Amino acid sequence: MLEREAAKYPFLTEAAKLVDALNLQLDDLTDPTYEKVLDRAAERVVQAIEDGAVDDRLDDYMTELLSFPVAVMFVSVKGEPFLSRRYALAEAVRVYFLLQDEEREKLAQIAREDFGWDLKDSGEKYDGVLHDFRLHFYDYLRSSSSFHEDKWKLVNRIVKNGYVLLTQREVARLIQGEVETLIKERVSKPVKINLPEPLQRRLDRVSKVFEENRKRLGGEDLPSEVINEAFPPCISYCMEGLLAGRRASHMERFALTSFLVTVGMPLDSLVDLYTSVTDFDPAMTQYQVEHIAGVRGNRTKYTPPLCDTLRTHGICRNKDDICERVKHPLSYYRIKARRLAYQKPPQPQPSNTPTQSQ
Repeated sequence: MLEREAAKYPFLTEAAKLVDALNLQLDDLTDPTYEKVLDRAAERVVQAIEDGAVDDRLDDYMTELLSFPVAVMFVSVKGEPFLSRRYALAEAVRVYFLLQDEEREKLAQIAREDFGWDLKDSGEKYDGVLHDFRLHFYDYLRSSSSFHEDKWKLVNRIVKNGYVLLTQREVARLIQGEVETLIKERVSKPVKINLPEPLQRRLDRVSKVFEENRKRLGGEDLPSEVINEAFPPCISYCMEGLLAGRRASHMERFALTSFLVTVGMPLDSLVDLYTSVTDFDPAMTQYQVEHIAGVRGNRTKYTPPLCDTLRTHGICRNKDDICERVKHPLSYYRIKARRLAYQKPPQPQPSNTPTQSQ
């Protein structure tokens, strides 16, 4: 049971103790016995890059457990901030889906023992919704500080005697944020080591996939002009809401802005779009747009969130056949743009036949 739980949640303190007890050294991993571990570690990172989420592999507990610290090492050695953020989020998304179906006692144990939350059972029902837990408002404010949707604001929550009532899904979402921060801290510390050949070979594969996908996510192969008709339904929803004056969540604004920046809308036009239809402060809007575009702040150019992230935040709307095939809004945009290009009737070519003089 301990190995199974550690395989599901390898970031936990007890899981780390289990790994430490094996006293494995770097050279030990070159033994053929650990080939499955190395392959799974590389696969974890590749899945994070390509899919934005790491899947569950609970058929081999020790391989799943040991592959996590090796994957963390691969990301740390690579030393790419973009990859560090993407990997941390992908592992956290995996945990979120596991915790939604977890035994309530186990979920509460993780919250209390590994993140120090003051979390208690609730079982109270309001407006037909069962609130399984209550979390002290201090822990709630700290763990939800990066969430900008209205539903997470304390004034919109049910608070009783200093505790915020939460469903199991909401607690899982808050823990996802904690896990993402925890893993990001681990992988963001650059590591300079010479890896043995079997490990370097897997890292080379990860590097190849990362470079291929960084170009794709960075928008370098997108259409040269912005094609509004190719926008995915989620982005169209955000755009229509903006134009209609609907109050948008932080995630909606971030998704729309990062998408429009990536597909090539000029920054001035994007700022004008916001300030012309809202009461946003022009200077602040320009700063935020330029920050997302990577020309201010830490110079990181942000790409739109994954479809899973948009779905979590309630922005995935009006799915169509292309949505079923993709995991990222930019992938949708590429496919739809190509489809529109194929449907476009050919333009008549100018005749090269010389006219007769009169």
